[in-house]
Amino acid sequence: LRVHVHDHSGGIVTPEINIHENPDAFKRVMACIVFGRYSTPLVDAPDLKNTDTEVDNVIGQIAVNENVYNLLKVIFCNQGLVGCRTVCYLARRDGEEFIIKDHWVKGDKSVVLNEVEMLKALKDIPGVPQYVEHCLVEVEPGKVDDTQMYRQKIYNSTQGVYRTHVRLVLKPRARPLHEFRTRKELVKALHDIVLSK
Repeated sequence: LRVHVHDHSGGIVTPEINIHENPDAFKRVMACIVFGRYSTPLVDAPDLKNTDTEVDNVIGQIAVNENVYNLLKVIFCNQGLVGCRTVCYLARRDGEEFIIKDHWVKGDKSVVLNEVEMLKALKDIPGVPQYVEHCLVEVEPGKVDDTQMYRQKIYNSTQGVYRTHVRLVLKPRARPLHEFRTRKELVKALHDIVLSK
């Protein structure tokens, strides 16, 4: 038996386990597979709370700094074994809609905020989403969530290749045309399309 562990930085394969010579290790692996916590594609954050029932179309809540956002739907979800594991949510707080980008960025906390700095520098430029706030996700106070902390040993192949969990809140710039809320909104969008031609 070999165990393959994949995270946002890549994969690691354990040394071979002879299940006849080491039945306890085999039982522990199987118990982890059978009784381990089920992880949905939606949940990749220690502080994301799913709601049991949909209340006012809310599918869950997520915290960014001191603010709690109600999640309305998943806009985008990257489901690869290796990569940024980006999930974008449409969220609401105090009656206002936001986009929350929950993703893993390569590097430590000194280099992961390039996107944040770029969005701050590009504020007020038409068509660029407006930066609201961000946070480095913490698994406990003062301890930032990164893939290094989940690995027992750092191998040469994974040295310096780890990702840090970042959450970014933006003001949405637009919504798909088919999601119009009123007839007036649809007519105005069509009017704008005609004028832009």
